[in-house]
Amino acid sequence: MEIVESLKNLFEERLQSVCLHNLGISANMSKRGLLVVANDVSLDDTKSLKLKLRKFKKQYNTPLLFSSDFLEKNKNYFCMEILELKENAKILYGDNPVSNINIEKDALRNQIKREIASKILAVRSSFLELTLERKVVEDIAYRSLYNFYIITKYILYLTDKITQNVFEDFENHFSIDLNNTKKLFFMEKRPKFDKLLPLFEGYMKELDNFLKIKF
Repeated sequence: MEIVESLKNLFEERLQSVCLHNLGISANMSKRGLLVVANDVSLDDTKSLKLKLRKFKKQYNTPLLFSSDFLEKNKNYFCMEILELKENAKILYGDNPVSNINIEKDALRNQIKREIASKILAVRSSFLELTLERKVVEDIAYRSLYNFYIITKYILYLTDKITQNVFEDFENHFSIDLNNTKKLFFMEKRPKFDKLLPLFEGYMKELDNFLKIKF
């Protein structure tokens, strides 16, 4: 694969793994994320990587470059991301960089609580500042949707429920309504602005449920 060969030429024996990901909390809804793990990562490596991957920018999102021990040392801050990599990463080279990292439920619970509060605050703040233009509303809504999908998934994980119907099972388990959230998340085509705005406002109200539940 051309991208792997380019990275091998850049990092040589220091390259540990290359994988495709969707890290959820820090990713957008595209699944073209590229994660590169190497030994002794420096600022010069980051600059070189940016230049090396310029020709691949239409194929992949801006890559994440980690040193080989970064996620292990910071696992309590990236619990959901690590679990997502374990489940969904597509390995292009080397091994899965998180296969041997164990996540404690208390650390996962603490991260989820922090993420809920910070993400809701960010959505509210953005809505207060926007001019209610279509693109701004879309960017705010769709950027946060996948984050709350992942948050919902791992709240259920803490209740020992593995599911393929995340929002529905969350509604049933906690007796709450996520109707606008589901509409925005699953619709194939984005609606006209006059229909998007009330959906977005309803979605914001539904997010308040996440502050009230106990898990």
